[in-house]
Amino acid sequence: MKELNTQEFDTHVLENEGIVLVDFSATWCGPCKMQKPILEELESEVDFDIYSVDVDRSPELAGRYNVNAVPSMMLFKKGTLKNTLVGFQAKEVILEEVEKLK
Repeated sequence: MKELNTQEFDTHVLENEGIVLVDFSATWCGPCKMQKPILEELESEVDFDIYSVDVDRSPELAGRYNVNAVPSMMLFKKGTLKNTLVGFQAKEVILEEVEKLK
């Protein structure tokens, strides 16, 4: 799962024509550590892009999207934010939310 910085975010997420899931997380966050393997597993199974943003390394991105809790997963479609999932999420919940965007 590629970690994006501010410059890469616009290219990989906002200019992407498909569905993109962005995981806003932090290295010190317990639920984030539980979420990461689920997202890595998903990445090999799905046809949409999954990226991560470390809120400590990219605070301007966290601020831009009002990330107040981690993990926060944001779903974008054609560069537009469509949904936000806050807190640890089961794989099935993430897939259900993505299906709503297709």
